[in-house]
Amino acid sequence: MPYRLVVFDFDGTLADTLSQAVATYNRIAPELGLRPITDVEAARAMPTRQLMRELGIRFWRLPRLIRTFRAVAAEHAPDVQLHAGIVELLHALRERGARLGILSSNSESNIRAALRANGVEDAFAFVVGYPKLFGKAKALRRILRQEKLLRHELLFIGDELRDIEAGQKVKVATAAVTWGFHAVDLMERANATYVLRHPAELLATLSELRGDGA
Repeated sequence: MPYRLVVFDFDGTLADTLSQAVATYNRIAPELGLRPITDVEAARAMPTRQLMRELGIRFWRLPRLIRTFRAVAAEHAPDVQLHAGIVELLHALRERGARLGILSSNSESNIRAALRANGVEDAFAFVVGYPKLFGKAKALRRILRQEKLLRHELLFIGDELRDIEAGQKVKVATAAVTWGFHAVDLMERANATYVLRHPAELLATLSELRGDGA
């Protein structure tokens, strides 16, 4: 394995939660004085900050929005399904000696409930639920320190521009997946180290880097 640690975002990257996330947001938007998402595809085509402006989400509102979102999402966490091919990918990465982790804006308890329901909780060495929407770069630096890794030893995988931007700030390798929240065009223009259109592509890419064709 060219990377000792592979860190995944959760919602959209591992978990097929787009429709549930939109429904949860639209459920809580009225009580928070926010505009609902009425056009999902238009929302997917916008960078996060632009979407926040469209929905009337100011930065000072984010902590309450995230707390409320997490609480409602907890009701459905055991029902969350992983994307097709993810379970096989996780097992294959572990067989190749990679250590796996999760860094998400969702809560650790929600994530673990979903992982447990899908039978893959034990695949991950750690789960970090980091509540700051734009704070993943700081969290990645902390992970590097705790894991005693150099930057080139970590790969961060996400489905939103902010995931890729966080990895780029820390100067670690990034993989942009096209099956999550942000639209394919946005992710292809993110300048990630890799662009993945199916989970199996990650194994093929890493095998090529290792040079064994496995």
